[in-house]
Amino acid sequence: MYITITPQKIGGNYSKSAAGFVAYLEKENQELTPDEMEHFFNQYEDHISADKVTREIDGNTAKLEKTEPRFYSITVSPSKYELKQLQNNSEDLKKYTRELMKDYVASFNREINGRPVSIDDVKYFAKIEHSRSFKGSDKQVRENQPFASEILKLKSEVRKINRGEMQGSIADREQRIAQLEKQAPHRQNGERIVQGMKKEGSQSHIHIIVSRKDASNRFSLSPGSKYKASSVELNGKIVRRGFDRD
Repeated sequence: MYITITPQKIGGNYSKSAAGFVAYLEKENQELTPDEMEHFFNQYEDHISADKVTREIDGNTAKLEKTEPRFYSITVSPSKYELKQLQNNSEDLKKYTRELMKDYVASFNREINGRPVSIDDVKYFAKIEHSRSFKGSDKQVRENQPFASEILKLKSEVRKINRGEMQGSIADREQRIAQLEKQAPHRQNGERIVQGMKKEGSQSHIHIIVSRKDASNRFSLSPGSKYKASSVELNGKIVRRGFDRD
C-alpha cells in the first residue's frame, strides 16, 4: 500500500475553489455508463454528487489566507497483490478508506475543545478509480521520448513530401519509423508506450479530498504540519501540535 498526502497545489496562491480538482476526479466516469460509474463517498454516505463535494469543500475555508491550501489530496495505491485479495473491489476499497480515515484523524497530535480529533471532525470525500494512464513524468514515457521525437519528425517529413513541399523518399522514412517503433525500450501489448496510454492490469486506487478546516469550519487540521508530534506553551497553556505521517 502506497499513500501520498499533498496540498491543493505547490507554490503561489491557491485556487478559491476545489471545482477543478473535483472535475479531474470525474474524468473516468466520462467513459462509463451510469451503472459503471464510481461516485464520491465519505464516512457515512454513498453516491455523493460532484457539485456537493465542490460546494462543501469551498464552503469550509473560513479565515484561510490565499497562500494556504483549502484542501489536501490523499492518494491510496494498493499493490497488485493486495488488489487480488479483494472479494468486491469497490465495496472493499470503500470499507478500507473509511478505516484509513480513522487512522488519519488519530495521527493529529492535537485536541478540539479538549478532546482528541475524531472522524466526525474531518470533512472529506473519496472516489475510487480503476484505471491509470501513463504520464509525461513516467520513466517509460521519458525514456521513449527520443524515439517519439524522431518518429514525429519523420512523419512530418512524409506529409511535406506528399504535399510537394520537400524532396525525398517516403518509403525510406516509413521504414525508419517502423524501426524506431521496434527500438523504443518500453512497450505494452506490442505498442510503444506514450503519454495518455492506459496502463494494463489491475490499477484500482483511491483519491481522497479532505478539507483543511475541520467540519465546524473553526479549526485548522493540516496534515502538512512540519511538526510530527510536539507540545508548545502558548499564552501560558500547553498546546499539542503536529501530524504523524507514519
